[in-house]
Amino acid sequence: MKILLISNMYPSEQFPSYGVFVQNTEKILVQHGIQVDKIVMQKKTSKLSKLFSYASHYANVVLTGLTKNYDYLYVHYASHNALPLLILKKLKKNVKIVTNVHGSDVVPEVPSQEKYQPRVNDLLHHSTKIITPSPYYKGLVEEKYKVHNPIYIFPSGGVNKDLFHPYADKSKAYQELNLDPTIRYLGCVSRIDVGKGWEYYLQAIAKAEQQMPTSYKYLYVGSGKDEAAFKEMIKTLGLEEKVIHFPLLPQSSLAYVYNAIEAFVFPTVRKGESLGLVGLEAMACGAPVIGSQIGGLKDYIIDGKNGLFFEPKNVDELASQLQAFINLPEDVKQQMSQQALQTANRYTVDVIAEQLPTIFFDEVEK
Repeated sequence: MKILLISNMYPSEQFPSYGVFVQNTEKILVQHGIQVDKIVMQKKTSKLSKLFSYASHYANVVLTGLTKNYDYLYVHYASHNALPLLILKKLKKNVKIVTNVHGSDVVPEVPSQEKYQPRVNDLLHHSTKIITPSPYYKGLVEEKYKVHNPIYIFPSGGVNKDLFHPYADKSKAYQELNLDPTIRYLGCVSRIDVGKGWEYYLQAIAKAEQQMPTSYKYLYVGSGKDEAAFKEMIKTLGLEEKVIHFPLLPQSSLAYVYNAIEAFVFPTVRKGESLGLVGLEAMACGAPVIGSQIGGLKDYIIDGKNGLFFEPKNVDELASQLQAFINLPEDVKQQMSQQALQTANRYTVDVIAEQLPTIFFDEVEK
């Protein structure tokens, strides 16, 4: 089988985490003997370079699709890749498209993304098969677009257990991050962008610590468009001594973060949070997840078992859950950690790797 992988997100040396799940799907297909060519974009930082990159990307998709034959064109991110694929489909009607939808493909995060929705709808109806990251997201696609094409679930490349696992000796994690091993930490890994909930995390920390001062410190790993506002809020709330901010780290370093924290805080407010793979990666390192009761998080967090839920945007409830977790007896924390590990084990690459190739070989309409 021969597949052309198409994506506007793919890792680079400068941005190693950007679209890493796309790269992971490529590796899984290749490991199963499938030939994979790719037309992908890497992250650009200027508007002009983005413009030229998209123009070249779109032209390459159409020309390659017309001049070469593939069993499937496998596309990640319907919103930003629909235009050239719809053009190609008109010119070459027998081309087979498998569309893997994510996040804002189905639930736009900002008004400017709404303009892509007609094309997303068209692409999904012209796709031979559709892949979604979670049962929650599959339901959204079915409800919103009324598609009759087969829809499969594949959890975004899965959790790499060789990278994400509990350390027997946590001192390496503290050393790599230059953290004090005598202090306990909670943490969050996320872009500092709209919908990620960083502001609710900071406000909840301030409220929780005001009501019940602790010796805990709080990590935040990430960068983004709202970083200036993030830093200003830390000052305004007087959290300079409580919040430790790291810029966006490569995926290989995130295991240190997950092993250094007792629990992972996931304050997203995005209805388009199609899976929340970072939460599962944290669980794979033994960190329970204190997460918003929204999106794909509802498919794997079990309140009181492997994590705690709070209402999205509810600062008071998040603060209360931070306090609740901190005050848990040590044996209960350990039980939650073990439950988190068991949950993550269902999403490891080894477990899910067989699912992706099966989707492409499956010719039965579902």
